Amino acid sequence: MARRGADTPRLDAELLLADVLHLQRIGLFLDPDRPLTPSELADFKSRLRRREAREPVAYIVGKKDFWKDTFVVNRSVLIPRPETETLLEIVLRAFPERNGAWSLLDVGCGSGAVLISLLREFPNAVGTGLDLSTAALQVSRQNGQRLGLDVGRQVRWLQSDLMANLAQDARFDAILANPPYIPSREMSALQPEIVRYEPHLALDGGADGLDVIRRLVDSSSHFLNPRGLLAIEVDSRQAGTVAGWLTNLGFTGVGTQTDCYHHPRVVFGLAPTSSV
Repeated sequence: MARRGADTPRLDAELLLADVLHLQRIGLFLDPDRPLTPSELADFKSRLRRREAREPVAYIVGKKDFWKDTFVVNRSVLIPRPETETLLEIVLRAFPERNGAWSLLDVGCGSGAVLISLLREFPNAVGTGLDLSTAALQVSRQNGQRLGLDVGRQVRWLQSDLMANLAQDARFDAILANPPYIPSREMSALQPEIVRYEPHLALDGGADGLDVIRRLVDSSSHFLNPRGLLAIEVDSRQAGTVAGWLTNLGFTGVGTQTDCYHHPRVVFGLAPTSSV
C-alpha cells in the first residue's frame, strides 16, 4: 500500500485485518501468532486490494469512530473526521446545561454523526437532520436506530435543500452545518481517497467554495431563536469572510474555533435578539 501512496499503510492493514477477525486492533497484538483460515486470508487480501486502489478504510470496513461512538458509513456520506468534532465542542460550551430541552438543527447531516452525538450528550434535546441526499438520510436513520435514538420524539430526518423543506415557523436553539466548502477548481487536486470515493455533492462548494455557506448564512437567522447559536465548519481560508457575514447580519459573539490540527475550522455566532 505504501507504493500506492497510502499515508499509513501499516495502520491501514492492521485495521483491515482486525475487522476481518472481528477484533479490536489491540487484539492483533494479544495473539500475534494466530493463523488465518483460508477464508479469512482471502477476505483480507480482497480488502488490501481495495485499499491499494485508494478506497478509504472506513468504506471498506463500513464504519468510522467519531466522538464517543462508531458510525456506519458508505459512499453516500462523507467519512466523519476529527476536525468536525469542533462543532460539538462549541455546542457543548454554549449549552452547559446537559439536561436542557434544546432544539438542534443539523444542515447537511450526512451520516448523522454530529447530530446523533449531540443528542446522546443532551438526553432531553430534540434534533432535526436535513440532507439533500436521500441515500445519506438512510445512513443517518440507520445510525440513529443503532445508537438508540427515538425517531419522532428525539430526532427526525428530512430531505431538504438546506432549509427549504422546513416549516416557516420552525425555530431552533442551535443550527450546525458541515457544508461543502472546497472550491470547484481544487476538487481534482484532493487525495484519491476523496476524489474517487467520497460524495462530491458534500464537498464541492462552487467557484469560491462559499456557494452553499452563503445561502446557509442568509437563511439561518429566520430559523434561530433569539441568541440562538449558528456554527459552520469552513475551510480555514474562509473563516474571516464568513465571520464578517455573520457580523454584518447582526450576529453577536462572532468567533472562530480552531480544530485539533490548530487550523481555523468553525465560525460561530449568536443570532440577533429578534429573528428576521
